[in-house]
Amino acid sequence: MNEIKAVDNITSNIIKYLQKNLKDEIISIFGIGSYFDKNLPSDWRNTDIDVIVVASTLDKITKLDWTDVRYEVRKFDSHNVWIGYNTIQGLKKKKLFAQESFANYEWSLMDIKFKENSQLLYGKDIREQVPDPFSFDFDYDDILARCLYHLDKSLKESTIQENSTQAMTEFTKAVFKFGFYLCLFFSKRYYLTSVHSVSLQLNKLLLDDDMQNSMLNFMSESIIYRRTNKFSKKFEILRKNYVLFTLSLLRSGILHRKYEFQELLIFLKNKFNGMPYLITYLKKAKNIFYSTKTN
Repeated sequence: MNEIKAVDNITSNIIKYLQKNLKDEIISIFGIGSYFDKNLPSDWRNTDIDVIVVASTLDKITKLDWTDVRYEVRKFDSHNVWIGYNTIQGLKKKKLFAQESFANYEWSLMDIKFKENSQLLYGKDIREQVPDPFSFDFDYDDILARCLYHLDKSLKESTIQENSTQAMTEFTKAVFKFGFYLCLFFSKRYYLTSVHSVSLQLNKLLLDDDMQNSMLNFMSESIIYRRTNKFSKKFEILRKNYVLFTLSLLRSGILHRKYEFQELLIFLKNKFNGMPYLITYLKKAKNIFYSTKTN
């Protein structure tokens, strides 16, 4: 029998909404991301709430005209809640998953498979039915693109409003996701997706001192912002340094692949309908990009 787990009022309202709309088609509801991370400090500012619904079928779930992916963003008590829908079959088969979700497949499996990464809010615990993400080859290009996507959004928001709160928030998302990418790439069988876990793991990675110290600094600044609503350094300079730091790593060849300037340009154009603001930044930094030293 399905039971509602111990949850707060917002989560309870989300579950009631889903029960009303989907009724008996719900198999499980999982909460993922910072909102459901009990290891974060009490003053952590959650910008949104992420929920995954595993349903027996997606046929009755409304979809937008431009995609077959089922998802929605709704307001619950002034919180933006992103709700993604999947089936058991989609979680088991990568090609089917790509038709159901915009998310990275292996990353999504990690979120649901391992209890440390998600909270079962309602329904059956299906974790045993979810494939081992390490039985697949990780699509590092796709994971990297998700980091850069938020960086592009941060740059975009700054063109609309200087010192935009949204720009700062998107910057922290880019840093957190890139931190996860580094942990995943440089650690064997790393599987924890929370900001807290990523921060701890970054300290353990055997990286070049400059690279590790720089990344830990960006993580620290992003954590400070999520707790205090401000950075300890000027945001524009901090973000500029982070962009150049990221470009330097992409050029260096120490990540999962080495990107030449033109190759990176094409990569950005072809991901998420293009990343025009990051492309503009890349073109301006072309000389710096080419002058990056490699070992």
